[in-house]
Amino acid sequence: MMGPNEDLDTLVDRKDHLGVLRYVRAHELREPSLVVAHGKSLLGEELSKNLDDEAARLSVLEQLCLAALDVNDHELGEKCLALLKEKVGNESARFRRLLARCLEAAGDYEQAGLIYDELLKDNPANLVALQRKYCIARAQQKEPEEVVAALNEYLGQQLSDVSGWYEMAKLRLSLADFKGAAYALEQVVLGSPLDADIHRQLAEVYATIGGLENLVLARKHMAQALELDGSNIRAQFGLVSVANQYLEESAQAGKKELDEHERLVAKELVKYGSSEVLKTYKGTKMFAAVTRVIDDYADSIESL
Repeated sequence: MMGPNEDLDTLVDRKDHLGVLRYVRAHELREPSLVVAHGKSLLGEELSKNLDDEAARLSVLEQLCLAALDVNDHELGEKCLALLKEKVGNESARFRRLLARCLEAAGDYEQAGLIYDELLKDNPANLVALQRKYCIARAQQKEPEEVVAALNEYLGQQLSDVSGWYEMAKLRLSLADFKGAAYALEQVVLGSPLDADIHRQLAEVYATIGGLENLVLARKHMAQALELDGSNIRAQFGLVSVANQYLEESAQAGKKELDEHERLVAKELVKYGSSEVLKTYKGTKMFAAVTRVIDDYADSIESL
């Protein structure tokens, strides 16, 4: 039995097969080889002997089936599926969901998709079915618009899935939909506000869209990236670049659009970013070349 303070290594060393599987489930780890190694020892009579709880037995079978598919052990996956079918029947959502996963693993995406469609008829908010339909669309290399639509359906039901929003951002970028990518990355920032690289990516997207308002946002996120990770060289250069871009665009804007305070902030950020870049490269072979680039930025802000 897994204790509250036991770690995975202790459970493995003790050959506590059930404890290992419970630990992996409880901590949402992806350790398919470990699950298969310990799960095999529980199949057959051992599973019934060690587990009186029917729900726990089903959880073990499902966990082992998915792990087997991860390591391409289709025979073991089918064995677990057959055992699960004996327990819950072939009409249960649990069995059909696992059957669809087995069909996916075998490359039969069409049949798997039909099962997910049936599951969604029964429950339109079935998150697993929505997620797998997106995965199938990716695996079949469908048109980007179809893939985006499938992911949109899933995210419409699971707004808090940070990894899903990051996938959406990458898809939008592949379609050169920078506004859509910016929205998706904003959702990622909400879920991972301390991730410096996400702030940097969002800043780059805003800078690509352009316009004074977006450049202010680009500046903000690039500065946030540097505050979270001062050694992020791309953010150091990025801050210099987007602040300078703001100065160039504001110089061409009409008087009504000018904000002298924002221009002063941009100039200070160019100086700050430049000093951070020079600190990073000081003592390296690239220092002289980097200094020339930074000097060009310093000269340009004086004329803006």
